[in-house]
Amino acid sequence: MPAALTAQAPRLGCAINRHWLVSGTSVGVAAMRTLPQVTKRVAVVTGASRGIGRALTERLRAAGMTVAAIGRSGTDLNDVAVQTGAVPFVLDVADPGAVEEVFGRIEGELGVPDLLVNNAGVSGGSGGTWELSQQDWWQVLEINVRGTYLCTRAVLAPMMARGSGRIINISSGAATSPVGLDNDSVMNSAYMASKAAVNRFTEAVAGECFSSGVRVFSLSPGKVKTDMTAGLFADQWDDADTWTSVEKALDLITDLDAGLLDALSGRYFRAAIDDWRELSVRWDEVISGDTNVLRLSQLPTSGSVEIGRPP
Repeated sequence: MPAALTAQAPRLGCAINRHWLVSGTSVGVAAMRTLPQVTKRVAVVTGASRGIGRALTERLRAAGMTVAAIGRSGTDLNDVAVQTGAVPFVLDVADPGAVEEVFGRIEGELGVPDLLVNNAGVSGGSGGTWELSQQDWWQVLEINVRGTYLCTRAVLAPMMARGSGRIINISSGAATSPVGLDNDSVMNSAYMASKAAVNRFTEAVAGECFSSGVRVFSLSPGKVKTDMTAGLFADQWDDADTWTSVEKALDLITDLDAGLLDALSGRYFRAAIDDWRELSVRWDEVISGDTNVLRLSQLPTSGSVEIGRPP
């Protein structure tokens, strides 16, 4: 059985000076910045230039962590770096070579990450499967699934060698929400499929690395006001009951990083709905009940019904 869980406070260290680099060149925000020593806990946040990723970067920096902020826009990352003190890295998470190079630099400059949050993602817009271009549909899978896989793969070996680390994959309620035959959801099939894949990927990897001390989780942040949701839910923008405060998602991530739910590695948590602190106490019931995971629901059958040919 898992051992008792204890929250770990960030370890603070002295500071050293380094150049901030993006893809091998100075980002130009300042000639020199103060970065923590590798004795500080290190977090990597993808999709850090805006929305939930930016808010999370601010939260982790305020907690004293060294944060590698990953995004596709150098301009946006510059702003994040200036405002938070995070270390910016420009990266397309769906590019295998670039992911390997940037994560190698992160480990070399900052240390092996203690926390990876795979937050980068796209919705692909709304529309039927036949309406979206093949390129647009597949790009959602490239970023949401392949990007999550590549970044996870990049940190797993060093985390496992050290014997500790946590990976949090941002999923969505779209992974599990029912879809009726008259579906008129603004969420497209690519987004739904990608987030369901993230949940299963999370559970699989968690099982692979549990004995090494690495813990892996997926979570739905709820419907948070971001640039991505602005276009999809414009008609609900002023409806306060529709939205989830970003602080709820940040609180859940903070508790996951502190080890509160380590016994439930591989599980899926919903910031807007779940009482995850109660679940942390009832972890044995979650495991025995096989909850907070994707499973097939079936009606019990007697086995006595014979299926004949139609008349």
